[in-house]
Amino acid sequence: MRVRKSFERPEGKKTARLIVIASEGKETEKIYFNAVKNSICASNVHMEVLERDSTDSSPDKVYAQLKQFQETYELDDDDELWMVIDKDRWKTQTLAEIARLCNQSRFLHFAMSNPCFELWLLLHFEDVSLMSEDEKQALQENKRVSRRGDTWLKSRVRRAMGSYQEASYNASRLMPHVTIARTRAEALDINKTERWPSAIGTHVYRIIDSITNHN
Repeated sequence: MRVRKSFERPEGKKTARLIVIASEGKETEKIYFNAVKNSICASNVHMEVLERDSTDSSPDKVYAQLKQFQETYELDDDDELWMVIDKDRWKTQTLAEIARLCNQSRFLHFAMSNPCFELWLLLHFEDVSLMSEDEKQALQENKRVSRRGDTWLKSRVRRAMGSYQEASYNASRLMPHVTIARTRAEALDINKTERWPSAIGTHVYRIIDSITNHN
């Protein structure tokens, strides 16, 4: 049996609850959650945002990265390992298998965005429930809308932020709006027993709740 190592929490957070995040995206989610770590993370929480060393962004690869972390380190009962994944093109069977695997561990959780993580970013600026039906359909389909390859959501986030690139954006601008984003995301989460949003929605707000000790 492999002997797990103790995870060294930094000075001042030796007894902090550990929240580890792994995502499909190589940069977008990392930029955002590092801003969260530096801005709104509760004092009794220590966050680790795992680096991606591969361009393979399938949910099973994200799961494998967190599973490796779990098998490497000793974890306390209240530590949490979060997968941040997108609905996008993944089939229900694939997502159901990920959900099943997470349910087998008290540490593993996953937060999906439907259609993708940029919906969560947009909620910092817009209440998508107030969009027209045509806009909601365009959001859900999230097709490419420009020659540069922008999707509908990427274009909408850029318009809201003034500038936006997946691998380079100023996430600190979103931090003052995290509370309203989580409120909007929770309002979209009509059926909280769903393992992931079957319609437009994102469970990223559940990670934010844990990070900020929101009750």
